[in-house]
Amino acid sequence: MLKNKKLAITFSIIAMFLWGSAIPTIKTTYLELGIGAYDTGEKIEIAGIRFFLAGLITLVYFLLFDKKTKDFKKLNWKFVIVLGLLQTTFQYIFYYIGLSNTLGVKSSIIQASNSLIVVVLSTFLLPEDKINSKMIVALVLGSLGILVSNSAGAIDAGFKLNGEGFIIISTIINALCTILVRKYGRKENPYLLTGIQFLIGSVFMIILGYSMAGFDFDFTTKAIGLLVYASFISATAFTIWTLVLKYHSANEFSIYKLFIPIFGSVLSVIFLGETFTLRLALGMGLVLISSLILNLSKK
Repeated sequence: MLKNKKLAITFSIIAMFLWGSAIPTIKTTYLELGIGAYDTGEKIEIAGIRFFLAGLITLVYFLLFDKKTKDFKKLNWKFVIVLGLLQTTFQYIFYYIGLSNTLGVKSSIIQASNSLIVVVLSTFLLPEDKINSKMIVALVLGSLGILVSNSAGAIDAGFKLNGEGFIIISTIINALCTILVRKYGRKENPYLLTGIQFLIGSVFMIILGYSMAGFDFDFTTKAIGLLVYASFISATAFTIWTLVLKYHSANEFSIYKLFIPIFGSVLSVIFLGETFTLRLALGMGLVLISSLILNLSKK
């Protein structure tokens, strides 16, 4: 079904909406569990539990929707392990530590460069994915949209390696994984690739988080529900994204990742009571225009 480009675009935006909804979900989970801004070990541990559950959910998808392919031995296990360590373990360790040591505004602006990094990396690693002027215009407008929507005021000029530096590293790892999935994951079963790399990466995160903070959580019914939903988000969005990259250009479809902070901001307004600003509306408009430009036919 996702070979159809229009359906692939639709499902990509659904995946970005799910990823965007993770922002208020995670914030609410931290509040419910009493996790403070600098409780890095606990954040990594909760993230590990989330992705472990996401791996299990993805394997359930595999059993439900892909009954024809059940041979685990056909997997490129070396690639799956590398992807699990990069995309799940290292990316989120750098992200959570970096986020604890910098402003959220700065993090959003840095992460908005993901699409541009994908285009740059794909130029070198994916010769078949050609870059053109339309992509450049779309990326500039989209990135400007993210910059505008997140520029609520003055941003301090400081730079910390364990803050902004770690967010940059996390963003580069994410972009690299997009390219790797496109280049080496085409022949892999998307459900197995996503589910098993989640399980592998999450185990390392749980071990690291436990070694840093132990295990002292008071899981309420609400906290469990939020954690399960966060796991569903990861399982569903990553599975859709892996399927899309199997059939379509990484540098073309990476533009849709610009929707993540936009959706996250809108959902934060709805569920966290944050203020909807003119900058947010303008930024959203620029992102939508950039996506339209990218997908306009020559005719």
